[in-house]
Amino acid sequence: MIECLLFTAEPAYAAAAVAAGVGAVVVDWEWQGKADRQAGLGTEVNHGTVDDLVALRRVAGDRVICRINNTPLGRDRECRLAIEHGASEIWLPMVRSPRELEQCLRAIDGHARLGAMVETREAMRLGREFAQLPLAHAYVGLNDYRIDNGHGGLFDPMVDGTIDRFRDDFPGAIGVAGITRPDRGFPIPQRLLLADMVRLECAFGVARRGFRADIGIDAIADGVAAIGTEIARLRSRTTDEIAVDRAALAAAVAGMSAPVPAAPVLACAS
Repeated sequence: MIECLLFTAEPAYAAAAVAAGVGAVVVDWEWQGKADRQAGLGTEVNHGTVDDLVALRRVAGDRVICRINNTPLGRDRECRLAIEHGASEIWLPMVRSPRELEQCLRAIDGHARLGAMVETREAMRLGREFAQLPLAHAYVGLNDYRIDNGHGGLFDPMVDGTIDRFRDDFPGAIGVAGITRPDRGFPIPQRLLLADMVRLECAFGVARRGFRADIGIDAIADGVAAIGTEIARLRSRTTDEIAVDRAALAAAVAGMSAPVPAAPVLACAS
């Protein structure tokens, strides 16, 4: 099963999601430098607080992850603050060196798990080094990787071998892209993304704006069940079917960057 890890600051939505089988909820403290880094891309920048973390801990118990800011002077403090207020796992974004993760592990001191965000060119090359660390999750953040890599196509790493190479080096719990109902998804159909997540043996996917927009609080159980049913179906594919889905994903990704055809010039009636 590919777990859904839900980004939310809404306690009621989080409670319904956990009851429906979502693996964990993520409180997002990462904001420093993010708005400037992602300017103009229409991404989600949150400003999670200690109060958000406390509220989510009340409804989700020990299934609470906190994404912190990655700054040299702030990592230790935010790790300890998040644990003090209920985080069971810390996610470190924009990792560029194993030393950053090692610093967090020392600050955590066994009181929580640690996850890494693979969002930089350096991190994408560090799969073997990450495999030597006790990481609970490694999530490939496509938006920030595109920025760090010079604004290539958002989903290019899923079809050009980049994520496959990282996966070859990192055998742990990996996730990539977002997750929502199998019949939704834009600009790439969710079913094609799920198909590649299954091929990559992903352990989880993140549920963010798309999930919350597609699945209302009263429909979370049905949405999570639909995702699970589709994943089970995808796991039973033949080798040929996997290749067909892989080709369809590559075509969809290529279509995102294809030039828009010029409108035909119509002759004016004399």
